[in-house]
Amino acid sequence: MAPRDDPSMTVMPAPAPAVADKRDSVPSASIESPGGRLPRRPSTRYRRERPRQRRYRLAKAIASVVSRIVSWLPDPLRDGVADRAGDLWIRLTPVYRANVIANIGQVLGPETSRPELETMAKTIFRMSARNFGELLRLPHLTRSELLALMPIPAQDIDVLRDAHERGQGVVIATAHMGAFDLLGHAIAALGVPMTVITGRTTSRFVFDGVTHLRHSHSMTMVDPSPGGVRRVIHALRRGEIAGFVVDYDFFQNGLPMTFFGRETTLPPGAIRIARDTGALVIPMFPRRGPGGHELSVGEPFQVPRTPDIDADVAAGMEILKSRLEEGIGANPDQWVLFQRAWPLAPAPPVRVFPVGSPLESELLKNVDTVLPPDRDDVEGVRS
Repeated sequence: MAPRDDPSMTVMPAPAPAVADKRDSVPSASIESPGGRLPRRPSTRYRRERPRQRRYRLAKAIASVVSRIVSWLPDPLRDGVADRAGDLWIRLTPVYRANVIANIGQVLGPETSRPELETMAKTIFRMSARNFGELLRLPHLTRSELLALMPIPAQDIDVLRDAHERGQGVVIATAHMGAFDLLGHAIAALGVPMTVITGRTTSRFVFDGVTHLRHSHSMTMVDPSPGGVRRVIHALRRGEIAGFVVDYDFFQNGLPMTFFGRETTLPPGAIRIARDTGALVIPMFPRRGPGGHELSVGEPFQVPRTPDIDADVAAGMEILKSRLEEGIGANPDQWVLFQRAWPLAPAPPVRVFPVGSPLESELLKNVDTVLPPDRDDVEGVRS
């Protein structure tokens, strides 16, 4: 939602050709510039952009200050503060608590008792708070520190680099598991360009601050818009890496699938893009182990590419679903998803499909045609 105009905001007028306007009743001698031109009134759009810029600068400044403070804290103290914050969070957000319990209850089955689920939910809230603490200190970690924090097995590094050297893109398909935010940054720290699609799920102010932190270590962040999808496709065709979180259908426009024994929808964007670009799909699932972060890597696969697009996407989604069930099922107590993976009732779908849903590809094509790419999108593709 666009902020309201700030009547107290002072805007320096830009010079414009002199025009006759009854609204400009100020004597011309007092407003003429040295070039003899009259100032133009700032547009409504310009006046609205100023509060947005101020909001972003404020969010960025606060995130930077808090990030610096958190980076000074010893690990035990930071984790202890995060655990207490997680305990408070689970008590103050009953909807999120119910969502988490419902999700892990579906994975574990009806034989799991309510006290067991509540204990796991408490662990998940604490883990998410620790994730945020690590995100705050992320800008102050060196490349070697980041790779030590989220180690990637040598054989998997070879797979990524070999694909990059032969010009084949790689789609990293992950879930809200463990410290999933660190995974993309650790891959980017290897030296292979990394692009991640991320959408806003919090207030704009918080999202701006988090986005500023996530831009560390040369990782490119794009939003799930037609322009963002274009940038991901171009990156994959250059033999780079793109990351997708694929365990929740945020736009409610995905493919119907039986996931952990119950009907829901999963987003097909990663599979559709992998098919169209010939990218290799590698499932990766981070988790917190006794000695720190660990990474479970599933078997890589290629999405079929035949004249039948829908059949190709469906086949790729079946493989991806099985990898998701393996990754999440191995550590359900680390699934930090706070939305219901299986909605109680079907949600009204979003009528713009930014991730390339095969169900509405024509609509996506129309939106892409009507909405030209932003200047930032064009510059990002050219770079």
